[in-house]
Amino acid sequence: MPNAYYNRVRAGLAGVLALVASASCSRDELLNVSTPDQITPDAVNSFAGAQALRASAVGLFSNFYGGTTNVGVNLYVGLLSDELINARPGADHIDIRSFNENVFPAAAWNNFSQSYTAIVRAIKAVNQFYPAGATRNSQLGQLYVLRGYALTIAGELFCNGVPLSDVNDASPAFVTVTNNDLQNRAIASQDSGLAILATSGADLTQRNAARIGKARALVNLRRFADAATVTRAGGDGAGSAAVPTSFVYNQEYSATTLVNTIFDWMVNTANFGPSEREGVNGLNWRSAGDARVPISSTSRLGQDGSTQVFTILGYPAGGAPTILASGVEARLIEAEADLAANNAAGWLASLNAARADAGARTARNISNATPDVLPALTDPGTAAAREDLHFRERGFWMYLQAHRVGDLRRLVRQYNRQPNAVWPTGAYFKGGTYGTDMNITPAIAERNNPTWKACTNRDA
Repeated sequence: MPNAYYNRVRAGLAGVLALVASASCSRDELLNVSTPDQITPDAVNSFAGAQALRASAVGLFSNFYGGTTNVGVNLYVGLLSDELINARPGADHIDIRSFNENVFPAAAWNNFSQSYTAIVRAIKAVNQFYPAGATRNSQLGQLYVLRGYALTIAGELFCNGVPLSDVNDASPAFVTVTNNDLQNRAIASQDSGLAILATSGADLTQRNAARIGKARALVNLRRFADAATVTRAGGDGAGSAAVPTSFVYNQEYSATTLVNTIFDWMVNTANFGPSEREGVNGLNWRSAGDARVPISSTSRLGQDGSTQVFTILGYPAGGAPTILASGVEARLIEAEADLAANNAAGWLASLNAARADAGARTARNISNATPDVLPALTDPGTAAAREDLHFRERGFWMYLQAHRVGDLRRLVRQYNRQPNAVWPTGAYFKGGTYGTDMNITPAIAERNNPTWKACTNRDA
């Protein structure tokens, strides 16, 4: 992480803090900060300082995931994979799979670093300065959940062998971690949240998010059966219910402070747009007409003055939320466990349970009327075809939710697919040819870190 992060405790995006905080923090709370760009060390050493650090950490995570500052990580994932095309001058490098850490967009690592270090600092402060009780457990549990997601997403997007700080401002130390290390740390963080969150009320939302986050990390480790156990009935202790299919865990944004990155960079300004069979292997996001990925029927000229861009629908304003986790993802995780166990009937049943769930559809503005826009699927009959259908379902359910790079990497790593059969490949539509990147690297500023100089490898 860049050395500048060690010199002071930041609470960047101060105007965002209350807006993105959990339900336990009001929208107007903590906005009257005397130094809005930072929190000094002296100010941190109090209950009020811990509150501010917690709110800042929540805001910085929201920015990392889907905020407008330096582009949310969900758009990095979309550009590197087959979800999006670039229509911004000079930004083709990530779309063409030849990531250049010197050229915009190239700040995903910075946003991860800010988010991760802010969450760790907030956890320390809440542990030290909050009085014991339900409020402390709830707010601390949320921080553990968000830390877990930050680590999981980082492990899916970045190369193997990245530097992770111990967030000791007095004497920082680093360890080089693999993608698997990040997933294991994510599991531990979700378990920490589950250990202190209540099993009812507002905490139940965080518990469901923690269960899905833990299961997502387990899937990345190819522990499919373990992952499904977490989200199914009994996965949150004896007698617990399965994560509801209708469950949605959003990251919230604001039209006046922290703007939703999809709205800002794709709807309000045509910098990026939904792709269509990108690089031979990409999915037909536009022509499918799938209700889960609604796209405008007309195009406009992109920011580069030459690329025609269609507009993603469903993000009408800067304050539109973006899904981070959902009960649909839980069903998809369970389906994959059945797929791995050669239980085709169970796999198909889980896929169709997601498609048929009225709450899940309503949360995504999908009609429940007839004729059904998400009719039941049928078994395609072969293992390879089931895998194709499974990852297609994951793609359409979780479009622009920072999953697609992880899924394409898993198809190579876990399902033995060849990269040129999975990733965009061949001639790039603006000229040149696609590169071979399946992940991106930390920011160039990380080269100043004396304990780290480069990725261990760029493998899937």
